[in-house]
Amino acid sequence: MMHHLLLTFLSLLLFSFTITLCAAKTKVHIKNTLEGGQVLNFHCKSKNDDLGVQLLHPGEEWMFRFTVNIWETTLYFCRFWWGAESHWFDIYKASRDKWPPVCYDDNKYWEVKQSGPCFIRCFASPHQTCYPWNS
Repeated sequence: MMHHLLLTFLSLLLFSFTITLCAAKTKVHIKNTLEGGQVLNFHCKSKNDDLGVQLLHPGEEWMFRFTVNIWETTLYFCRFWWGAESHWFDIYKASRDKWPPVCYDDNKYWEVKQSGPCFIRCFASPHQTCYPWNS
């Protein structure tokens, strides 16, 4: 009996470890496409991670990576500001962005415009889906 319990425990431990190692890192790319040559400031975070304040000059891109949690409830939100404008947006929301996989990779490309962030599908042949700001 003890042998079976130990074997079951070790199997579950190995399975859990394998899933963790094999989980692909999701990469979120944020690009400043504001008109008028404006500098984009932003601060992104999740429940567990604070990515700090970032600054992008026109045309520059910044990327961060993470592993989506097992419950697929991962959420990263960012506050963006430039000039007198300040807005926030859920830059990664597992319920919106995890499935279906876009272009069969884990890169998520966003362009930030005055009107809101635009998600770029299939970077090789781009198609944009633009969203309004959350506030």
